[in-house]
Amino acid sequence: MTLEQITNRITFYTSLGDDVYQSGDRLVAINNAYDKLHSIILDSQDEWDFDDSNNIELPIATTDLLADTGLYSIPETLYRLNKVEVNYGSGFVKALPLDLNENFLSEDEVLERANVSTPHYRIFGQTIQLYPTPTAEVSGGIKLYYDRAITHFTSDEYTAGTVKPGLDQLWHDYIAIQSSIDGAIKFNLNNLNSLELKLQDMEQRIRKYYGKKTTDRKTKLTNFIEDYE
Repeated sequence: MTLEQITNRITFYTSLGDDVYQSGDRLVAINNAYDKLHSIILDSQDEWDFDDSNNIELPIATTDLLADTGLYSIPETLYRLNKVEVNYGSGFVKALPLDLNENFLSEDEVLERANVSTPHYRIFGQTIQLYPTPTAEVSGGIKLYYDRAITHFTSDEYTAGTVKPGLDQLWHDYIAIQSSIDGAIKFNLNNLNSLELKLQDMEQRIRKYYGKKTTDRKTKLTNFIEDYE
């Protein structure tokens, strides 16, 4: 569905024209519904990782390693971090996540034990801390593989009405239904309950769909008998 079709569905579900359920409120509701749908997909997905198809570049952030610098900013659009790779000069290796509260080591102790063949990283706020601290500059020495936030629709896109949500068209109507629920709450509509039931049913189907989107991977059970003699 295009944005124009989505807003037409909102009108259909609510029987409210945009002179009542106005475009500014509809746009906010659409973007909020898009965010909620995105979180459902990420929570449900199997090995087939979701990304908003309206994006051009892959969700891989690269930045340079700097000598004697262990702290680096991470993208503001980062929703969930999946993997970190670091190249200290001899090729990329996977860095391991670190929580100082879990391993009961001080930061100095971590720095003493970390090495370039088994690097570690720590995330806090919008910053990543690398262990060990780089000793030389490496162009593009950090790669972050991540799930990113969806791109919200702008008021100009809403007015044009031609852009589509960057996900499977099967579930575009979820955005219209959730946005209609927002309108039903605001304007005290009688069909609020039926809209909520319709949304719940669709959410269950969305979770099932994205939870089994990859059918090529099969689980195989093998009998194994341990000989203790």
